[in-house]
Amino acid sequence: MRILLIVPTYRYKYVYPAFLSNADFPTGFAYLASALHHTSHEVFGLNPNNDSGYQSAYEMVYDKIRRSLQEIKPELIGLGGLCTDFKFLKDAMQIIRKLAPHIPIVCGGGIINNDAEFVFRALSPDFCIIQDAEEILAQLADMLESGRQDYEQIANLGYWRQGSAKFTKQDFNYIDVNKRNFPDYELFGIKDMLDNYSMAGRYLYRYPRPNPRPMTIVTARGCPFNCTFCVHQKGPRYRARSVENIIEEIKFFYERYQFNILLILDELFAVNKIRMREFCSTLLDARSQYGWDFDWLFQTHASASFDRETLQMAKQSGCYCFSYGLESASPRVLASMNKRTKLSQIIEAIEIANSSGIGFSASFIFGDSAESEETVYESMDFFSRYCLDAHIYLGFIQPYPGSKLFENSFARGVIRNKMKFYERVDEQIWNMTTMPDKLWLPWIYLAYYLGLSFLWAKSTNASRCIAERETADSPMVGHCKRLIYKIWARCPYCGQDVFYRELLAGRGKEKQAFAFFAASRKIILKITGLFRSDLNRIMLKLCVKNAVFYLLNFRHPLFKLLKVVIADGGGAPSFVTGCPHCNKRIRINLPAEFGSHLEPLKKRLLLKYTNILQ
Repeated sequence: MRILLIVPTYRYKYVYPAFLSNADFPTGFAYLASALHHTSHEVFGLNPNNDSGYQSAYEMVYDKIRRSLQEIKPELIGLGGLCTDFKFLKDAMQIIRKLAPHIPIVCGGGIINNDAEFVFRALSPDFCIIQDAEEILAQLADMLESGRQDYEQIANLGYWRQGSAKFTKQDFNYIDVNKRNFPDYELFGIKDMLDNYSMAGRYLYRYPRPNPRPMTIVTARGCPFNCTFCVHQKGPRYRARSVENIIEEIKFFYERYQFNILLILDELFAVNKIRMREFCSTLLDARSQYGWDFDWLFQTHASASFDRETLQMAKQSGCYCFSYGLESASPRVLASMNKRTKLSQIIEAIEIANSSGIGFSASFIFGDSAESEETVYESMDFFSRYCLDAHIYLGFIQPYPGSKLFENSFARGVIRNKMKFYERVDEQIWNMTTMPDKLWLPWIYLAYYLGLSFLWAKSTNASRCIAERETADSPMVGHCKRLIYKIWARCPYCGQDVFYRELLAGRGKEKQAFAFFAASRKIILKITGLFRSDLNRIMLKLCVKNAVFYLLNFRHPLFKLLKVVIADGGGAPSFVTGCPHCNKRIRINLPAEFGSHLEPLKKRLLLKYTNILQ
């Protein structure tokens, strides 16, 4: 049987084209491709990303699917994604139904795992698979090829019978994770992503190397914790791979793709200190034996117990940063989130990271049901005391399906219509806090937009900046009408000289006057571009509708907490990155020819917002 796997289009609803690097590629599709390669079935991949030759994302997806149907002639089509991919999945299925109504469609991924019955009925694919799909998809293909319809014999499957949705028994006793085949990215254009689109990744995933080639790895599946905002509430038990198996996969992909940054995606990598030390020790031996040259980053739960010796081993083996589940600095909110975390643990993790020379990355996600003015003060005070030099993000909680927070929000009437929620997911901020809308919404919107600018990052001036002519014909450069620049500066923390390559817009000999690269825009440019996305339009509409309340509430003491965010703001054109030596977050101020025509406007708006917060 010929099976076509279709990857979701990155940021389908908001931006086209939104370039996708391998750092953000959904690994589940690569695992499916690998599993199917070891069966009698033929597998093909469609990655409808990184193609800027269309008027819209929908037009691009339509044409890509049409071409694939004509050329591949698939007999089964696999789709999947997260709840944020609902619009893409709905459109893609409608396109397939229009062009090839006879081809069965199977859907999986987080959107099914977390709300299978509702999503299956709402999207109406022919089948859905709950949780791990490798073996189940192969069994389904075998059955379809044989002409049988004994679907109840396949576990974790949703199907239709006489117009009614049916779901088979759940069985999550999967094969040993160490026996799974390594993921296969070839069908989805991994070489193109590595060669041409690595610069599209967030700066945290690329700043250690001027020519980044980030590769991802998953070292475990599942999660034993039950944080209220997380969707890992049900399903298979936590399963971690052996260090030997992990090193074997690293060797396989390093020899094939020569990556220079490794991103460990699972969220609990360093919870087990013994396993962490074993990995670092084995990795050190392998680097010496095979001549590996790459930096690596990992994620971990806030309950991880770090010590200096373990993190120093990680640093010695090439670790440059770790992402930590901070979320809040309020004990009340942390308890409400079921985080099982103490502030003393977080402070110790930050201090050990600093002393080890490893970057600390985390997010404050405001908006838990226990959030109040007092808890916001606690988190912002912690932020100003401990986090100004770290890779910290300011965000907000969304009640995604599958989480306890979603269930509670639905029960409380915060979310009233599930279908409308899916159709507009991520288009608004939900108020699940104890604060009134007229206080909470203006504060979190402003905090979020100021947070996107990283205006608190300590800055340094670029000493030299040269346009890179040899990459002028690369796909991203050509579409964005920008250039990749070689930039030299000195870190304001450690004093080391640093070198970067960044995709930027400039004015000067190149005579370019384009908008700043999104990753380096200041909040001022965000304000001038309010109409560029659905989220911004909704924010503006909300602001206008409640303008009186907003203006009155800007005087509220809560807004003065945001002064720390613009402490080192300035008005110079710049980009935010990390120092590859000390791994602190820094901002590089660029020469005057970059965006100089915007400086007067930027300074006026920055002054306005400073006055508001004061």
